[in-house]
This record gives sequence, C-alpha cells and structure tokens, in this order.
Amino acid sequence: MNNLMRKILLKRSVYSFSANLLREEDLMAILEEGKQLSNVVNNQAWHFTAIQNKVVMKKFAELNAYFAIKTGTDDRTISGRNISKIIDNISTLLVISGSGDIKYTEDAASTLFGSMMLAADSYGVKSCWLGTKESMLEENSEAISQLLQIPEEYTPLCVGGFGYPIDDTDVKVTYLDSVVKIIR
Repeated sequence: MNNLMRKILLKRSVYSFSANLLREEDLMAILEEGKQLSNVVNNQAWHFTAIQNKVVMKKFAELNAYFAIKTGTDDRTISGRNISKIIDNISTLLVISGSGDIKYTEDAASTLFGSMMLAADSYGVKSCWLGTKESMLEENSEAISQLLQIPEEYTPLCVGGFGYPIDDTDVKVTYLDSVVKIIR
C-alpha cells in the first residue's frame, strides 16, 4: 500500500486537542501546502484565516448559528460530540475563503481542506472538518467576514480545526463493506 493511500485510510477527525498552540513552523507549512492548490476557477488565490485567539473564536461561534442551534435538550452534534464545546478544544480554527464563481469554488474549498488535513498529519497535527458556507457560514457571512477581516471580494466557504492530539494512539484501519458497481 502506498504512503498516500495509507494516510487516507488512517485519517480520522479529532475533536479533542491539547491546549498547545500549533508551532509556527507547523502552521505555516500547512498553510503553504494549501496555498499551492487552485480553486479551479481561473486559478484564483484562496484567502486563509487562521484563528488562534480564543476571544475571536468565541465571537465566531456566537455569530455562527450552526454552533448555537439547540434541538430540544440536546446540542447539535458532529459524530455524537457536542459542537458547542468543539471550538473550546481547537487550538487553530481555519476559515477558507474564495472569490469568483462561488458555485464551483465552494466545493473546491472543502476538497482543499481535506488535502490540508492530510498534509497536517505529516506534521503530527490532527484536524476536524466543521462545515461549509451553506451549513454554517451563510447566515452571518458579512459579520463573520468583518470579524475575521476577510477582504470584500472573498466569501467564507469552509471551516475546520487543527491542533495537536491529546492521545496519539495508533488508529487501526477499518474496512467498510462499501458497494462498488462498475457499468461498462
């Protein structure tokens, strides 16, 4: 099995991170890898906003209906985890913004974040994908852009978290019984 396939098979989202901020060199290496990937439309640049300030993260969460929504007595969850507490555990929140034809760029932003998740793993940094423009950034997009000082020509499209894991135990590959159909 080649190294990339092994990384893909072993990739798991992490929702509990250590309190340590990412080392500057790890953060810059992950961002540099992300900067190299095109947004598919006219090869335009991305705008990355890496947030490590807990006050700004909290304001971001307050502006973001996705984090604030309650359904009955249970908080909204991602994989059974209380998302209102996820931001408290993330050392670096990353918002990827794009410009141009957002119809195509939004999908590319999520793909880009997935690639950055794989790159981060090379530096011992774990990650979790949190959402897209439609699921969490749409409602207060202007207020979020203002808070994060995102230039006017960019739209926030994707958000996720990075940090060092609390527990770095080996992850075992789980083979799924997926259905494959080939039509020739």
